[in-house]
Amino acid sequence: MAANIVVIDERDVQVTPFFRIMEIENIPKSETAGYAVMETKEMVEIRKAGDRHNILIAPADGFWKREAGVLYTYMDRWPDQYRQFKEGNPQEAQGTPLEALKRFGVTDEQVSLCRVMRIYSVEALHVLEGPGLKNLGTHQNKLKQAAATHMADRTSAISHMDEIAALRAEIESLKAQGAMVVPDKEPVLVDDMHPDAMKDEIAKLTGSRPRGNPSPETLRSMLEELRAA
Repeated sequence: MAANIVVIDERDVQVTPFFRIMEIENIPKSETAGYAVMETKEMVEIRKAGDRHNILIAPADGFWKREAGVLYTYMDRWPDQYRQFKEGNPQEAQGTPLEALKRFGVTDEQVSLCRVMRIYSVEALHVLEGPGLKNLGTHQNKLKQAAATHMADRTSAISHMDEIAALRAEIESLKAQGAMVVPDKEPVLVDDMHPDAMKDEIAKLTGSRPRGNPSPETLRSMLEELRAA
């Protein structure tokens, strides 16, 4: 079965929230009482990728924006992270974990460096530019290239998943018309097939070979989907 590939909105990946319970001084009450009046509040730390020194701290229910007359808070902006916080679970940054870059030669130390620089996802690293990227020092080129390669692979995988969906729709149409090709012998196991043989088999079932140069894993997934249809 083909894996699900989630496409996320990259416009907000460079900003990562962490919700916290914090002791905050109520200034008006302190001035009235003559001593520091502390209150326990839900707060959010807002960290920007590439900037390790500046963190915005705001009330979780504080004003974020107003749209069409509706006021939105930081809880509304990041509902998944806020829910993780309320449930006592680890708060995960949006996007793909940096560990995904290890297959491109990125080391544990380089992953740690990214986290120190408030970079928590592959997508955030991919769009990082300017001073934030320079703050990675001599590692910036390798990290940036690894992120670019990962994103290119993901784009290719999404394209092939779309192709699989189109092939499945075509098979359903052929089956409905009674034109589905029926093998005259037991099919060879997909795992035992050469990529060229898999392409030939896909062509027999659909009338056309796969476009581009999909990986053997993608071809196996395509053929398994087609045989299961």
